[in-house]
Amino acid sequence: MKAAVLHTFGKPPRFEDFPDPQPGPGEVRVRVRAASLKNVEKAMASGSHYDSLRELPAICGVDGLAVLDDGTRVFCGGCRSPYGMMAEQAVVSRAFCLPVPEGVDDNTAAALPNPALSSWLPLVWRAELKPGETVLILGATGVAGKLAIQIARHLGAARVVAAGRNERILESLPELGADGTIALEQPDQALAAAFNREAAHKRFDVVLDYVWGHPTEVLLDALTGHDVMAESGPIRLIEIGEMAGPTISLSAGALRSSGIGIFGSGGGSIPHRAIFETFPRVLALAARGKLRIDTEPVSLSEIESAWQRTDLCGRRLVVNP
Repeated sequence: MKAAVLHTFGKPPRFEDFPDPQPGPGEVRVRVRAASLKNVEKAMASGSHYDSLRELPAICGVDGLAVLDDGTRVFCGGCRSPYGMMAEQAVVSRAFCLPVPEGVDDNTAAALPNPALSSWLPLVWRAELKPGETVLILGATGVAGKLAIQIARHLGAARVVAAGRNERILESLPELGADGTIALEQPDQALAAAFNREAAHKRFDVVLDYVWGHPTEVLLDALTGHDVMAESGPIRLIEIGEMAGPTISLSAGALRSSGIGIFGSGGGSIPHRAIFETFPRVLALAARGKLRIDTEPVSLSEIESAWQRTDLCGRRLVVNP
């Protein structure tokens, strides 16, 4: 079969032949129709991700839309190494094959679940968002951030503030439900003032952080000294991604005086049952046109060039075998 095969960490995968997968106990072989190309695939292929591939060569792609032998369309992932979803076939756990409703096309079904769950699960399971609260999204101009705006609204947030680095996309975010926007690409003093200005409308209750790094440091500095805010309950900052950097410098004073709690959201912090409970709700909203995601299809044969693209601007590439 043809597949996107990674031979060297830090290099793009190549379109080439790879042995067909053979299912083991509890597994099923599927025919792949679409697999989204996300930051996590690139991080795993670089060798820097905590769940990076262990042995090479291996096929890239953590999840996607596939078809079972009986014709059922399923979203699936968790391929047994060295197999992945960017291939004509994959072998996956039968328990992780989740049916996809008819109202969702293949590319949307492949692209939507991962970024949608990346905001839904932390909002519900980590932040325990309450109706009427205010949500700040750091990294709102990316694919996951744009979905986070829509999902925060759906889950009852009264106010959503969107902060991002792409000013053109930032201007369009009120259409998705953002009440305020903040450009992250500005001097620290101006950025801190923008955070405080938006918080003055209504304090931030939850921060979904897809960027980490320096913008998060500026936010924490802006909140430092606001200990009166703790009377209304702690601010819950949920760390999800690290697009601006993998580390931050955090002062003890920021934690003591801001009434803020910092939590992580990833594979090790969310129970599997939460994914199984949430997945059909996300796809049902998509089928009714309540969740929007911009996708761009590319052929599997173009994987090497697609892997290196930097012009997506809030769109998700979807690889079609």
